[in-house]
Amino acid sequence: MIYLLLAISFLKVGLLSFGGGGYAMIPLIQKEVGHFGLSGKEFIDVLALSQITPGPIGINAATYTGYKVAGVAGSAVATFANVIPTFLIMVAAARVFYLVRANKHVEAFFAGIRPVFIGLIASSVIVMAQDIRLWQDAKGLAIFLSVFTAAFALRVNPILLIIVSGIIGFFLY
Repeated sequence: MIYLLLAISFLKVGLLSFGGGGYAMIPLIQKEVGHFGLSGKEFIDVLALSQITPGPIGINAATYTGYKVAGVAGSAVATFANVIPTFLIMVAAARVFYLVRANKHVEAFFAGIRPVFIGLIASSVIVMAQDIRLWQDAKGLAIFLSVFTAAFALRVNPILLIIVSGIIGFFLY
């Protein structure tokens, strides 16, 4: 039964987050992993591991959650369920897009949905900040503000920011 629930949850994630990119699917992933008893802090761990391992965030989150819930078989089920909708949609979409790629309505549609993803990412950041009580933790808030400034204003490499933040967190906590 757990395999079926994993498959349904990550099939939804794969199907409903198609084309939105990893960060846009975070609210949906967060909702779905909640069905398996993962806390807000555990979800942050899922995201952290998904970021530091190679591959798309949704697939990594599915693999980790499936493994945490049902071992190796669970990770295989969740990962496959997450990937199959995207694969099938891409095969169909590639054929259709090739035919309508220069249509002004298609271009307008894509221009209209771009802001949605920024809103989804922003809402996800707010929810995660609340889950880890970022605003009540001076050390965490200092790390957050430093990384935000370094990434946004100084354009520091994100990989370097992850490594340095992990080291700082290791010593501060």
